Amino acid sequence: MADRTAPNCHLRLEWVYGYRGHQCRNNLYYTAAKEIVYFVAGVGVVYNTREHRQKFYLGHNDDIISLALHPERVLVATGQVGKEPYICVWDSYTVQTVSILKDVHTHGIACLAFDLEGQCLVSVGLDSKNTICVWDWRRGKVLAAAPGHTDRIFDISWDLYQPNKLVSCGVKHIKVQPLLFIIQAANHSLMC
Repeated sequence: MADRTAPNCHLRLEWVYGYRGHQCRNNLYYTAAKEIVYFVAGVGVVYNTREHRQKFYLGHNDDIISLALHPERVLVATGQVGKEPYICVWDSYTVQTVSILKDVHTHGIACLAFDLEGQCLVSVGLDSKNTICVWDWRRGKVLAAAPGHTDRIFDISWDLYQPNKLVSCGVKHIKVQPLLFIIQAANHSLMC
């Protein structure tokens, strides 16, 4: 009689081929360790060019479509698509999760950016309002949220010269958004 039980085996990711460049921006960076960080499908990849070795971040359950590198260039934030998308902040050395930010966006996270000090993270959702959220990423809390531009937003950044402003760009627009507007729209206090 044949044994019908499944064999005792495990799959292990050895190498990720390719790069997701389609409909994604700002998704390839050098870390403090001079490694390249990027994503393919639902995997965050940290590639050491000197040793030709990859490490993998596997904290997502759907395709990653956005990435931001912390100003100290060790921590990485990645956002995914899906019905209940979330953002993972993870360590590029250990490829371990530091924080998970969820329960705000729908459809996906189009873009991400850390502020200049790395204290706050801004995200833009793929929902119909292109919702902009400012996070205290260490605590996993939304500090403020407000509708973004009516057309799709492709990128967002903190203004280098006026840290209390965000700059977004996308379909037919470049917009400078004061944080005060976002705070008032969300009726929250901001600690960035």
